[in-house]
Amino acid sequence: MRALLAAALAALCSAPAGAAVLERGPYLENMTREMVTVRFRVDEATPAWISYGAAPDCERFLTTLPEQKEHKLPLFGLLPDTTHCYRIYLPAVQSTGVYKAFEGRFVTFREEEKPYFSFLAFGDSGSGSEEQLELAGQMSRFEPDFALHLGDMVESGLDTDADDQYFRPYAGLLSRMPFFLTLGNHDYGKDMRSDAGKGFLKANYVPYHSVPLTGLPPHYYFFDVANARFFVLDTNSFYGAKFAPDLKPGSKQYKWLDYFLSKTDKTWKFVVVHEPLYSTGAHAMPEEQLKALEPLLLKHKVDLVFQGHDHDYERTAPLKEGLPDEETGIVYVTLGGGGSTLYIQRRNEEWSEKFLPVYHFAILDVKDRLLNMSVYNKMGEVIDTFELQK
Repeated sequence: MRALLAAALAALCSAPAGAAVLERGPYLENMTREMVTVRFRVDEATPAWISYGAAPDCERFLTTLPEQKEHKLPLFGLLPDTTHCYRIYLPAVQSTGVYKAFEGRFVTFREEEKPYFSFLAFGDSGSGSEEQLELAGQMSRFEPDFALHLGDMVESGLDTDADDQYFRPYAGLLSRMPFFLTLGNHDYGKDMRSDAGKGFLKANYVPYHSVPLTGLPPHYYFFDVANARFFVLDTNSFYGAKFAPDLKPGSKQYKWLDYFLSKTDKTWKFVVVHEPLYSTGAHAMPEEQLKALEPLLLKHKVDLVFQGHDHDYERTAPLKEGLPDEETGIVYVTLGGGGSTLYIQRRNEEWSEKFLPVYHFAILDVKDRLLNMSVYNKMGEVIDTFELQK
């Protein structure tokens, strides 16, 4: 039976008329050195088959998925720092055969002994605007190891809007590298501050995304890449999200962050939030959030904090307790110009080294103890660079 199916898979490569088709994806999430999760949606409930292996042997493993519209499959047993290929097969007309609906490739993460990687970072993209699409086109010129989204993937937070504002604009990226997502206030929906917001994430976000099981999915987690650890937090409780986990000192999320920051011996420690700790943009900085998090980040010598929420680009000087400190301060980078309406600068601060109300994204390269960041506008022009040496 397996041999017959393999022969059929190899023979059919395009969608016959009336066959089931991919409606969303495929998209990659939750990658490590040895696994990745492949997700996709079919236009009707149907079984599916995925074959995969180290390129060019895409038929080394074959997995059958049950009859459903939303498909999710963790691919285990992968080789670190290796190009793998994968193929998705769907039933042809009346399930009398199968055809190849998609073929793609990805590269698994490297071991810590190979301390170099690159990643794409941006946020506040959920709009479906022309600017979002232009940025997505510029992003596709690069081949980073993964993408870091800083929140507000979908303006309404509704899954019904996710295809136009997230999955389609980044389809070419999502199928070849994993996206690690941060929850923003818009991802909680318009009723995030009231009882009406209960169950919103469970209905519109949780069924369609996979994050590492290293914290409290989907709210907060960490993941490792080579010689770095990324801590992705849910800061929305500071902005009134009723069903977001608390992040005040003594809370479960706070204790989790404190513990795992203390336990890692990675060269680089990055923290990712949606709402900024330091910003001169349109949104005010919640004093409660800054008082809660800054001492903890300084205590554990976090290297860089990535932020969204304010629709602009901003890079601070190394900061400690509101003042520039080149020795022990932390740099805060706001990357909130992913496609939504831009904001102007609200005030001037000595510690704000660069502020630009432009659409943008960043590419960061880490090579051992050196980090380089280049920020690009929607025309693909470099608008800022930054270097951090440890």
